[in-house]
Amino acid sequence: MKKLRIAYFGTPYFSARFLERMLTDTTINQLIEVKLVVTQPDQPIGRKQILTKSPVKVVAEKYGISVISNQLSVVGKNNFNEPNTDYRKLTTILKYVDMAFLFAYGGIIPKELLNLPKLGFWNTHPSLLPKYRGALPIAMPLILSDQETGVSLIKLDEKVDHGPIIAQEKLTIRPNDKKPDLEIKLTDLALEVFKKIIIPSMQRPLSRWYIKEHPQNHSKATFTYQLKKDDGFVPLSTLKKALNNEPIIFPELPKFIFKYIHKYNLVRNWLAPRSAKHGVGKLEFKNSAKIIYDYFRGLYPWPGIWTLINIREYPLKIRGNHAFQRQKRLKITNMTLVEGRLKILRIQLEGKKEVDFRTFNSAYSVF
Repeated sequence: MKKLRIAYFGTPYFSARFLERMLTDTTINQLIEVKLVVTQPDQPIGRKQILTKSPVKVVAEKYGISVISNQLSVVGKNNFNEPNTDYRKLTTILKYVDMAFLFAYGGIIPKELLNLPKLGFWNTHPSLLPKYRGALPIAMPLILSDQETGVSLIKLDEKVDHGPIIAQEKLTIRPNDKKPDLEIKLTDLALEVFKKIIIPSMQRPLSRWYIKEHPQNHSKATFTYQLKKDDGFVPLSTLKKALNNEPIIFPELPKFIFKYIHKYNLVRNWLAPRSAKHGVGKLEFKNSAKIIYDYFRGLYPWPGIWTLINIREYPLKIRGNHAFQRQKRLKITNMTLVEGRLKILRIQLEGKKEVDFRTFNSAYSVF
């Protein structure tokens, strides 16, 4: 039986996990051959800004697969406009392979490349499309307290996560799942979805493949965007209310949630807020403990959730005729939700080592 020749596009560690499982799973690895891996360029990492290979590149080199480590496209700007060696190599191999397969590549594929492989470009997206298109599909279901998520296998077209659906599978979100947990579960589910399509198809010649597709309902599409470090900020007053599970009003939500549910008009049905006679700004959300815990789960471990606290032992800042209390960033590194009660377990003050919450609070009496 002739193997299915694949060009694989991916970058982060869960995409690397998919690639390695694809190469080692005994039910599929005899049917496929990965001819090329395309990944994002090496990036400076950490305080010392050490140039580091992407996890996908590390796996590709481990198995002796040819790698192109270059940024195909970012925000629509094609970095392969000039006919360089990488571009010529890529176009040559894409004409030769049967399929290009993407999983969390992190770039936009130029239009002129999409139809080069015989079966085109397939993309695994870790959400139930058309929900949560874009850069943050794994974290958003956690942030917004969804009870399920899933994997969508689609045929790639020119728009982001827009193409027709080949297959889709749901996954129940467990109450204590964090982002890394879902990354692993969705990666493993993605491989099973891929296998369900590929294994029976491989019984026929490529020319006789019939892959059912159906278009997405684009009217129900929602889009996500990349997290920034500042998105982890939770006002201290909101955090204190959450620890007591006191209701919070709409403007007290973390800004990231505030903007998203406002953009998609989710305000009045998200987590059953109380009605308000004086407008949306006065809506009360009853379960503040769950809101903050779910936000923590979606942002764990980076950027994490954090707040600002006043530190008495530091001298006041003087600006003009005004004195300001010096503030420090306080990161919540671990928390849990037990019988509806939010508990902070571990905490790290800016410039200090991580400690358990009781030790910190006995010293600083913030909460």
